[in-house]
Amino acid sequence: MARTGNNIYKRKDGRYEGRILIGKNGCRKPKYIYVYARTLREVKQKMERVRKEGGAGKKGRKGQDILMQSAAEEWLRVMKKKWKPTTCGMYQSVVSHYIIPILGGYAVREIGKELLEEFAESLDSHSRRECLSNRYKRYICSIVCQILEYAVAAYRLDPRESVLPEFRIKKTAAQLPPEQDLIKLRQYLLSHLEEDTCLGILVAMNTGIRIGELCALKWGDFDLEKGNLIIQRNLQRIRTDGGQETGRTRICVQMPKTTSSIRSIPLADGLTDILRACRKSPDKYLISGRKTEWSEVRTLQYRFLSILKKCQIRPFHFHLLRHAFASRCVELGCDVKGLSEILGHSSVQITMNIYVHSSAKQKKDMMNLVCAQHLQAAARQESEEKAPLTGRKGRPGSSNGAAAQPVLLPPPE
Repeated sequence: MARTGNNIYKRKDGRYEGRILIGKNGCRKPKYIYVYARTLREVKQKMERVRKEGGAGKKGRKGQDILMQSAAEEWLRVMKKKWKPTTCGMYQSVVSHYIIPILGGYAVREIGKELLEEFAESLDSHSRRECLSNRYKRYICSIVCQILEYAVAAYRLDPRESVLPEFRIKKTAAQLPPEQDLIKLRQYLLSHLEEDTCLGILVAMNTGIRIGELCALKWGDFDLEKGNLIIQRNLQRIRTDGGQETGRTRICVQMPKTTSSIRSIPLADGLTDILRACRKSPDKYLISGRKTEWSEVRTLQYRFLSILKKCQIRPFHFHLLRHAFASRCVELGCDVKGLSEILGHSSVQITMNIYVHSSAKQKKDMMNLVCAQHLQAAARQESEEKAPLTGRKGRPGSSNGAAAQPVLLPPPE
């Protein structure tokens, strides 16, 4: 923006933006009130009016009356630099679809535990779907609490109790595809290695990488001499600035999900040999699109479902390949710490809780291993007590139940 005066800037849309300093926020950075107008003279008048009303002089006056909509929009604008584009896009979507329509007209100081509970109950009525999951509702409420914490620190407000509402979240293990289906899929992929999509899916099956990481892979990320794969990018489609209203999106190649997701994955020898035979230029993407040098996530999902249909396999989500890989590693006795690093998780707990699924056979073997010894001993003792023993019965007519003497049979003639 072109500067046309003391804290006055001309925006690209032709309007003038004026900034009035009112102090510093919780991070000790300058805090401003923003005013807008079509002309330079009008924006100066608005700035003067705000100063006369005490916007820059009275401590907390602006903060006490700040609306949730203003706080949310400012939170997005200030914190945007610290987030990845995908994270920022998700926050913007939640703020525009749920937080502003429901809580935007409330003052920040009015929002407490009771109002948050009412907000959580009303989310379904503002959803485009029939019903939101409790997990997603908790996610939305957690963003509200982040905005409130920012506003309290930035405007020096008296903090109110903003406890997250309680949600019953049912933990359900992912239904992994049957092993026979995975074998059938693997055979199809191995017989169609000339198609880069099949080669890419085969890599995902044998490394457990995410679909966004697979779409961002280039041949230069493979060190086929050492047999390693470097994960350092993630490809996603995100909304552009103003995309909430226009629906416009763009492809974004960014850092992986977390810092732990930047990792080196050792490749199996057989997979390394296959990749050597199919090797291309280092700057080429592993999977390409029809009109672009890369394939985006949604396109790859469509191709994956098409392959499942050709194999006559019941459709399942691409991400379940990652679950199946992790579960198979644990089933074969692989080190969980090493598996967690291969998957790019920040802790082993995430790997165990989310991606590791015990089969019915594993549970059966575990129960036999723990219980077999003492249960078998008890079963032997029970059978011995119930088995008839020769000479253990009392003599006929015996009243005291004493054991009878052994009966000696005559020798055979």
